Amino acid sequence: MEKLGINLSLLITQIVNFTIMVVVLTKLLYQPILKVLRERKMKIEEGLKFSEKAKSEEEKQGEKRKQILLEASNEAKTILEDTKKIGKKLKDEMVNEGKKELSALKEKLEKDYQQKEKELTRQISLHTVEIASQMIKSLLQNILKDNQQHKLIQNQLQKLEKTYAKK
Repeated sequence: MEKLGINLSLLITQIVNFTIMVVVLTKLLYQPILKVLRERKMKIEEGLKFSEKAKSEEEKQGEKRKQILLEASNEAKTILEDTKKIGKKLKDEMVNEGKKELSALKEKLEKDYQQKEKELTRQISLHTVEIASQMIKSLLQNILKDNQQHKLIQNQLQKLEKTYAKK
């Protein structure tokens, strides 16, 4: 091999040096680097699992939110419909109550009117009788004597009273 320019002892020394270097580098550098890479790989896998779990949990929460919103919306619609029904019922009750009160008030006013009308008619009758009496007295003073006047007036007043009492 010397003819080729290769020194055998130098070649063996270099092979031994290379082997020592490979062994030392493997123990000191390669193993720790592999360990760091494995740890990093595990952290990335854990992060991915956590991310998938979070995504799955978020989807579940989103569905729960949608379900809750749907239930709340349906409940709100039900409450609104019930409120409308109650409002309509209350309105109808108030209208009927108002009609009853109005009818009662109308009857009372009609009775009051009839009573006032009767009272006024009676008062007018009395005033009419008084006026007639005064007129007759003044007319008859010149024609009849006092006792004749008095009898005539009494008879006429009784007739008038009977006439108006019948009405």
